[in-house]
Amino acid sequence: MSTGAELLSTADPHLIPGYAGYCPQYRYRCGETYGSLTHKLLLDPTINHAETLILSNRVTDDYEVQRPPKNDIDIVNARYKKTDPVFIHPIMPGYEGFTPKMKARNGQRYTVLATEGLAEFEQAQLKNEAALNEIKKTIAIQSGHGEPRNIEERLLMKSEFKLPMLAVRPDCVGVMRNLSLDEQHEKPRDHAPSPYFMDNANPQKYFISPIQMDLTDSEQRMRYSLIRETQRRYAGHIPYGYAHFGKSNVPATNSALCDFTSDYRKRQSTEWAPVTISRPDPPLMIQPTSIYHKHVGMLPNYLGHVPGETFRFGRTFGADTKDAKRWLRGDSPI
Repeated sequence: MSTGAELLSTADPHLIPGYAGYCPQYRYRCGETYGSLTHKLLLDPTINHAETLILSNRVTDDYEVQRPPKNDIDIVNARYKKTDPVFIHPIMPGYEGFTPKMKARNGQRYTVLATEGLAEFEQAQLKNEAALNEIKKTIAIQSGHGEPRNIEERLLMKSEFKLPMLAVRPDCVGVMRNLSLDEQHEKPRDHAPSPYFMDNANPQKYFISPIQMDLTDSEQRMRYSLIRETQRRYAGHIPYGYAHFGKSNVPATNSALCDFTSDYRKRQSTEWAPVTISRPDPPLMIQPTSIYHKHVGMLPNYLGHVPGETFRFGRTFGADTKDAKRWLRGDSPI
């Protein structure tokens, strides 16, 4: 005779209700619950079943992964024997110093991540050390300081390029280094040579002055005529020249041109700047705080109270609710 507990619980093995996978012969059975029906189907010897169950057996630890692996632990312990004993397995949580290969790891305990990162760092160090030792051995064999022990080492002696490499151009050793060189650079040319718009600090900002010399000498007259052909004196208007009366030509024209340039740039940014007209925004016809607007009707789905809407008919809801407060003011026709 079965007890009450056996009636309420489903016997194992059975599939959990909600399982969306394939169950053999399930579509041809009906009349029972999912758990009891799958229990019978799984134990029925006449139905072809898979060789293994859907879920793995959690009792055995065949598929259990141990972290950190034993190989990483052995690498960390071997490192402890030959270097500074800062890290030793197990690495205790709370260590605030630098741990190699620790930044890009997450999802595990600190001891696991620190051990795996330290093991990876030590493997990279051993790989680099082995490559360096291989180069040193090649240099020793090719230079005659070592004896080859096998065929591979004997072939190194017949190589076309032997280590260490010889410096062919000792004068070019500094080329491969990051040395700062003083490069000669040309100042940018002024594409607007007009003295009116030159920089005020430019020493060439002046008008050409007349040449003072003794014209009685024939050699001086010939020299003056040649200079007049190449450099002709400016005879036009000098802006702001009246304010510098009494100076020689070069200082007077320089000061006058500097005043002109400064005043021109000042007016260009103030008086001659483009005018922008700004106007205030027009007032809103709809106030966001008001419920009944004067120029806009209510939405058709509005279910609130509209003054006088019950006593009016013949128009749409939007047209009828425009300026709904007119019923309260008494100026609304019925």
